[in-house]
Amino acid sequence: MPNHWLISQRINIYEAKRIDVTIEYRIGLCSTFPNNGGHYCVNVFDLYVSHSNQATGHPNPITNKAEYEKVAELGYVSSGLVFKTTNVRVKGNYVFLGFHNYGACSSLYSVKVTYNVCPNKTLHESLVSPPRMVAPANDSESIPVEGYCMDDKIKLPGSLYVHCESTGEWNTSNLEGRCICKENTQNVGGKCQGKNVVFG
Repeated sequence: MPNHWLISQRINIYEAKRIDVTIEYRIGLCSTFPNNGGHYCVNVFDLYVSHSNQATGHPNPITNKAEYEKVAELGYVSSGLVFKTTNVRVKGNYVFLGFHNYGACSSLYSVKVTYNVCPNKTLHESLVSPPRMVAPANDSESIPVEGYCMDDKIKLPGSLYVHCESTGEWNTSNLEGRCICKENTQNVGGKCQGKNVVFG
């Protein structure tokens, strides 16, 4: 039985609590080949992840498969290119991605690893500016973050806490206070700008 592995280099996931692995691939259906592609032909291959806190070493899946956790099956969807994104909760400082092919006629075109961040930006309506925050693994673990008013803005009563969601978006539904522009300026797309003066 085929037992082929493709292992990534060590990936430093920095502060991430969850990574999103987007894979571009193609699979040829066994039924399109003579004799259905042979006895061992399958229409799927698997994605595994190995988590580590060590900056050295490279787990060998042939001799130590227990170091790898299966996180997704990459199956036939269409005859064209397929894109699949898998969410992986991080359990260490580093990860290795492992692709296990046990009989698929497959081509792997690209692998992209990303994680979400709630950015350091001024929120347009409230003019509150929260600091950059790495997004949590899921929305049930949303992170409360205290924002502030920039130099050209005035704080009104109430706390300036917003929540960082797993999508990388700021949730302002529980925001109590807000910032306002100083006199003779107005909020224009999240920035305080001078009011236009019209002379008659």
